[in-house]
Amino acid sequence: MILTISDSEEGILNKIKSVLACESTLEVMEITNSEKLTFQGLEIDQLQRSVIKDGKVVELTRHEYDLLFYLALSPNRVFTKEQIYRAVWEEDYLLDNSNIMAFIRKLRKKIEPAPDSPTYILTIWGIGYKFNDEL
Repeated sequence: MILTISDSEEGILNKIKSVLACESTLEVMEITNSEKLTFQGLEIDQLQRSVIKDGKVVELTRHEYDLLFYLALSPNRVFTKEQIYRAVWEEDYLLDNSNIMAFIRKLRKKIEPAPDSPTYILTIWGIGYKFNDEL
């Protein structure tokens, strides 16, 4: 495949998708053109990699931010723990449900009004997690 300067972003993306289409585990997510994802009481700034909760900056680690962004980019879509692991950690950690659960717990403590009764990051028992934007 040859990508040229004259190719549009959409054209480049379509070429890449066509080349990678045979890979059954490939998942392509469309990145929004918006610089910010905004939900009730929560703002995720993609360019600054920052999160603001009720007007206050929330300090997140790299993985916490990546996890939140990954879930929030597709609100109400249920992700398996394996999908989350592959998207956020790549090869940094061994796939271990307790790692993902620990990061979800830490993230909930930082962004949820009541971490024990989450409203943003919901557990879908037996499957994984989803970001809830229907608050």
